[in-house]
Amino acid sequence: MKSFLTLKSVDEVLTLLAGFPPLPGETLPLDAALQRYLARDVKASEDVPGFDRSTVDGYAVAARDVFGAQESSPALLRCVGDCPMGQIPDMRLGEGETARILTGGMLPKGADAVVMVEHSRPTGNGMVEIIRSLAPGEHVLRHDEDVACGQLAILAGRRLRAQELGLLAALGQTEVEVHRRPRVAIISTGDEIVPFETRPAPGEVRDVNVHTLAALCQGEGACIVARTLVRDDRERLTSNVATALEQADVVLVSGGSSAGMRDYTVEIFQSMPHSQLLVHGVAISPGKPFILARAGDACLMGLPGHVAGALLCAQVFVAAVLRRLQGAEAQIAPQVRATLSRPVASTQGRREYIRVRLQPSDHGWTAVPILGPSGLIAGMVQADALIVCPENSEGLYAGEEVNALLLR
Repeated sequence: MKSFLTLKSVDEVLTLLAGFPPLPGETLPLDAALQRYLARDVKASEDVPGFDRSTVDGYAVAARDVFGAQESSPALLRCVGDCPMGQIPDMRLGEGETARILTGGMLPKGADAVVMVEHSRPTGNGMVEIIRSLAPGEHVLRHDEDVACGQLAILAGRRLRAQELGLLAALGQTEVEVHRRPRVAIISTGDEIVPFETRPAPGEVRDVNVHTLAALCQGEGACIVARTLVRDDRERLTSNVATALEQADVVLVSGGSSAGMRDYTVEIFQSMPHSQLLVHGVAISPGKPFILARAGDACLMGLPGHVAGALLCAQVFVAAVLRRLQGAEAQIAPQVRATLSRPVASTQGRREYIRVRLQPSDHGWTAVPILGPSGLIAGMVQADALIVCPENSEGLYAGEEVNALLLR
């Protein structure tokens, strides 16, 4: 029997993945950059919004003119006109003067605050009573309050959401430089594996991993350039891995990663030009047979054939390298605090990821463990989150507070 190399810890593997260089950048139109990772810092080339504007409908005033105003003792101001929307007001407020203004309108010179219309009472003859005192700047968005010219607006590595695109639009940036999408090739292996559209004969199973892995990679922003099913044949697998390396930044081989006599993945990875075996076996459950190798700048990963183990390794390791290749900033996994509903045992020396279903309770969330072999996909379907039992623990207790890592 072949033997595993010394098991690496999960943190050691993640450190190795951080050594892969980000992919080069490409320039896209702003509206095509959603969910892409920014390749360069963006500095504001101008102030936003660029002028002092009102945040309410009401009256532009100098705060000193309404100091101490109240219902029983209002300030009386003369209205000298309206502030037109989308234009520079053609007036300057003198002492005791005000002007009507709408939300988003530009403040006239001499004004430093806006009284809400609800706090005003027109009295006729162009006069207005103000019944609320204001501080300078109240109900005003300053010309550089959103972002100031020269300010670092968005850091490189940020995944561009709707709000980031909005800020870039406010800055007039029609194009944005983002990292190229990683190209991923997926190879499923096994004499017992058949395409999912085929009715399996006795002893055969449909290929699940190629679909779960492709979906996860696409969710992380990658492009799938190849999906291949290969029997347990060394020559065919070697040829497919070599072909995949010609077009992909990441090659995933599902199955053939353990120490069995017919598991060729390690040797095939090592046979690739400029290859280096980094990991063969990781202290994780499920997913111990995980393989990591490098061929130049390309990443080669061997994942367990069991569907839950393959998907868990993909969530922990494949997602990490895809984000790294896109230059992603450090991310905190979305999680909630939950109370464990029952005890779970764990093997010391391995970091165990336990699938849980989250149920609302009077005190927040309850995490209900979903137990079952790593060859079952239904447990992953039922799971809302994962909880982690650390390497130095023999398990977790019922009623224990845990961090539940939300599954997307």
